[in-house]
Amino acid sequence: MSGPPLLTRPPAQHVRPPAGRGRDGFWWLLPAGALPLLVVVVLVAVVGLSPRPVSPLAGAGDPYFPDYGAGGYDALSYLVDVTVDDTVLGGTTTVTARATQDLDDVHLDLGLPVTRVTVDGEEAEFETGDGNDLRVEAPRRLDRGQEFVVRVDYAGDPTEVRAEGQREGTSPWYRDGEEQGVAGEPESSAWWFPADDHPEDPALFEVRARVRDGLQAISVGELVSRDVAQEDGWDTWHWRANQPMATYLTFLMVGRYRIDEGRVSGRPYVYAVSERFTPVQQDDLLAELAETPEWVAELERDLGPYPFSELGGVVPPFRFWFAGLETQTRPVYDGRSLLDDDYADTLLVHELAHMWFGDNVTLSRWDDIFNNEGWASYMEWVVEERRGGPTPNERMLRSYDQLVDEDRFWAVPMDDPGAERVFATVYDRGPMALQALRNLIGDPAFTRLMRDWAQTPGARSVEDFRARTDEVTDVDLDPWYEAWFRGTTAPARIPEHGFGA
Repeated sequence: MSGPPLLTRPPAQHVRPPAGRGRDGFWWLLPAGALPLLVVVVLVAVVGLSPRPVSPLAGAGDPYFPDYGAGGYDALSYLVDVTVDDTVLGGTTTVTARATQDLDDVHLDLGLPVTRVTVDGEEAEFETGDGNDLRVEAPRRLDRGQEFVVRVDYAGDPTEVRAEGQREGTSPWYRDGEEQGVAGEPESSAWWFPADDHPEDPALFEVRARVRDGLQAISVGELVSRDVAQEDGWDTWHWRANQPMATYLTFLMVGRYRIDEGRVSGRPYVYAVSERFTPVQQDDLLAELAETPEWVAELERDLGPYPFSELGGVVPPFRFWFAGLETQTRPVYDGRSLLDDDYADTLLVHELAHMWFGDNVTLSRWDDIFNNEGWASYMEWVVEERRGGPTPNERMLRSYDQLVDEDRFWAVPMDDPGAERVFATVYDRGPMALQALRNLIGDPAFTRLMRDWAQTPGARSVEDFRARTDEVTDVDLDPWYEAWFRGTTAPARIPEHGFGA
């Protein structure tokens, strides 16, 4: 993700994500006279039934957003089949998953009202709780290692979905007349489909969106089909992601879009720009998006092959709180930022670098944000040098000199910035730390580390990255890590911190 749109970005990039979602428990109150009966019932239950597995927590245990996601299973694929009308989104999502422990319950994140749930084709009881938690009671035990299928029917107004602690104006669902859609970080899926909403659990996705005729529905991956005029008054757009992706990396935009599609370098591409922009702006925005293959090729020189099957980009009409978001295969861009000639190239490079750092290699927890934003910001420096700009080391020294006396900036440790400051300093401190590492271990080791890290898919942590750095060098990196990742003051300008002799 790039920071706030260029025209509204504060000097220090402070972006506060919604607070974590909590869930309240409940108490059973029994009259005193019921105690003997209760004892008998409990004894019968113990003798006659095998013990039920402990239900996993309704959350993945993230240190910043502990109620996001779920435990006890690995999501394998999602089929999201929805109809989007003026104010209502409704449909069915099919979740295929594998149990990682014995399960009685399956938890999903969804903020829309649910009407029916089945597990492996059988009707299932369910309840919704605070914080967009949907608890599904499996009709029969799900054994560890067992694949199972949950189908959820639901409908509601996404603009009415709220996460606990969410600030006004931070909903990831946008609507302006017939134009609407969803994109956001750290969460967005609960506004339109049920999911294990945590980046540590990537899965395959298909999206079928039924919209009023004359409107387009843009999403991630490959455009499989569009059934235009096959149903009176409605069109259906079918998209499929061919590689696993985290839930926040999905999006859906519905409206009137000017679309450019084709193939380049053997890959299909789809670029989409809202017709709310003027014709001249549409031309300019499509021209910027058309540079995507060029920037991808530039990044492949350092990071190895592009990790996905498709290319693309979308520019909706909304005023986002971010300049760009790394939705997989097709980043979502803020139009004001992409129309700025002095910023457009940097924005494209940053979001496309996320296809490796953030999408192919995704977060293990939200305190691992360095693995996304530190690397994507560093690639801006690498590409800028090849285009005749300053070297990454010159950029590092310049940034350090500008920030060295900013105590509030350095007070945020990069390995644990906190939920309220997760995006606060990583865009600047992250690339500085990486260049310092490069200075310490040398170009060959750094290049090998960068490419190997980018080419190995899956969820990984900052601790994983720290361990990997020791595998490529004999240099003692503890002083570097303590200064750049854990320190709460500016790193001293000494060789051990990567400033050179």
